[in-house]
Amino acid sequence: MKKIGLLFAFTAIMTLFASCENVEEKVTTVADSFLTSYYQMEYEDAAEYCTDEFAEVLLQAVATKPEVSDLIEELLIAATKATTYTILDVDTKSVEGEATVLFELIPYKSEVTLERKLIMVKSDGEWKVSDFK
Repeated sequence: MKKIGLLFAFTAIMTLFASCENVEEKVTTVADSFLTSYYQMEYEDAAEYCTDEFAEVLLQAVATKPEVSDLIEELLIAATKATTYTILDVDTKSVEGEATVLFELIPYKSEVTLERKLIMVKSDGEWKVSDFK
């Protein structure tokens, strides 16, 4: 009987660890997809990984960007698309139903990295970006 109890406890602990890892993997996958789309300037695609409210803010900001010359716009597009990032940490435990994704941003031709973060929430069973800081 003790062996059955011990086996059950072991199985429960392994399931708990697997589910925590699974949550982090899901959050990381969504964050990576959002960031890839965002830095490739595919804003419609990036908005699909956002809450409705944040998607609206994102798309509205893109729609109201200031007019610049063609040359400056080309340079801006090239620099943005050459920007890289690395996800450093995913915290899914501090606040229930919320995740914080810390990432390092390396702007085009920059030697200085910037730390940024995404705030994600679970919405209708899916992880969505709700803020970008």
